[in-house]
Amino acid sequence: MAEVLGVSVGASAVRMARPDLRLHTSGERELDFHNDTVDAHFDRAEEVAAESIGVVLSQSNGDRYVEATGVAYRDQQQFGDIQQAMMEQRLYNYRLVPEARAALAYLEATGEIGNFSTIALYDLGSSGLTITVVDRASGDVLLAERTTDISGSDFDRLICDNQLAKQGVDLDNAVGIAEFTTRCRIAKEQLSTSGAVCLPGDSGVILISRESFEALVTVPIEYSARLVRDVITRSPQRVDALFLVGGGARIPLVEAILRSWTGLPVVAPADPEAVAAKGAALLATPVNNVPPPNNPARTAHSSSNGGATALTGAPEWLSPEPVDRSVTSKRKIRGAALVAGGLAAVAALGLTLGYGGSEDSTSAPADNEQPLTSAAPSTTRSAPTTTVTTPPPVTTTVAPAPVEPAPVETYEEPQYEEPAPAPPPAPAPLIPGLPQFQLPQIQLPPPPVFQLPRF
Repeated sequence: MAEVLGVSVGASAVRMARPDLRLHTSGERELDFHNDTVDAHFDRAEEVAAESIGVVLSQSNGDRYVEATGVAYRDQQQFGDIQQAMMEQRLYNYRLVPEARAALAYLEATGEIGNFSTIALYDLGSSGLTITVVDRASGDVLLAERTTDISGSDFDRLICDNQLAKQGVDLDNAVGIAEFTTRCRIAKEQLSTSGAVCLPGDSGVILISRESFEALVTVPIEYSARLVRDVITRSPQRVDALFLVGGGARIPLVEAILRSWTGLPVVAPADPEAVAAKGAALLATPVNNVPPPNNPARTAHSSSNGGATALTGAPEWLSPEPVDRSVTSKRKIRGAALVAGGLAAVAALGLTLGYGGSEDSTSAPADNEQPLTSAAPSTTRSAPTTTVTTPPPVTTTVAPAPVEPAPVETYEEPQYEEPAPAPPPAPAPLIPGLPQFQLPQIQLPPPPVFQLPRF
């Protein structure tokens, strides 16, 4: 029995989904998925995804086999990274689909999109936040914004710093920090459904309530709400509803803040972190009788404005403008000609001036060598050989300089000068309107001299 596989590549985990159509009790088919998650915290997520796909394709469960694979990608950079990783695993039977279109396909299949015609996707993952406006009728992306200022990893670090500060612990061991941060991430995920979490471990106990966690993340979530409101305002079409996808959509505070800040209906599907993988599975189609290209990963063109990368197969809204390589080629050829010309000029100058002008450098060429020719006749003649006799060095004895005695310092007694006489007293102030008179000078008698009696 043929199956399809859908894969989404996150910064911290690779999620895989396989649809399973089962009959409902009413006789209708119910859409269900088998989900698998592979941790990618310590490896490149694209390589982990390619290796996981290879393992799934190599396994056969009875008569079940994977006929087609769809891989959802986030942006242009990840598009090329996934292609490169798949080529290294020699995998070519897969389709790359944008995450926004994969999410739209899943919401259409489950009926959760309702009657909304233009929707916005709020995708909060471990590496950042992506806000996308999608037209339902055409499936086109009308506007997309991504920021790394808010992410699930930031929430993990906030919990980690809070718990370390409470315990007064300074983890300087890399292994201890990694283990403690991993348990903080688990605590964050459990707080989505629990009021408090207690996780013991070798590096310390993590004890935190939902109220404390929400106090830590309120400011960054409100910042993301402002970004959503800005994107909705700049959208060319009126946005009817906001859908939450990604692991961050499980945080109850996210839905509450976005609903109050945007005034739009906010929908959080079940298993929001697996929405892209499920949609990629629904869009997967087999690629048969297609030989692998010479370089399926990417076609890079160097440009003078920073080296843009053009990727084959990417949609137009992700691909950069084509780059004219003729300008770069001309510059390379012109630069090579200038370098060659400079080297020839230096060589000619060295031959003319006779650098290293020893007897060997001016000797005639051998029988099997051709003499060097120049445009103008050479007027340089060989200098006659001159023998110079160097006289023996003359030894001269230099008498030491006489030592002069140090000068003897003489002490001169300082000369004291008589102090200058005190200035006369200032005249008494004159008071206008009163008769002018001068106060008489009062001469105080000298103090008496007391003599102690002699015994």
